[in-house]
Amino acid sequence: MVRWILLLCAVCVPNGSAAEDAIAFVKFVEEPSATCVSRSGVQILVRNTHPTRALRVWLDRYHMGIGTGDRSRSDLKPGAEPEPLGCSRSLTGPQEWRPVRAAFVD
Repeated sequence: MVRWILLLCAVCVPNGSAAEDAIAFVKFVEEPSATCVSRSGVQILVRNTHPTRALRVWLDRYHMGIGTGDRSRSDLKPGAEPEPLGCSRSLTGPQEWRPVRAAFVD
């Protein structure tokens, strides 16, 4: 009976390493874009590098090193084109996106 309870607990409790494994497949890509280049920046995109599994990723945006409170969620398919986020620079300063968490979508 104790074995079954332990097995059920192992299945029901999310494993922290699963989220860490998924986040390892989140990659940011930089590409030149006319609007971004005019601001001395580049276009920032996010992509899934896992060969077969889709990812759901949550990103926080930072402007000039300070969190803006903007959180986005994207579903990224394997092998798909990267999803554009925005320019590395706004009119007033640098901006970036940081992954908060990621999970495999199966």
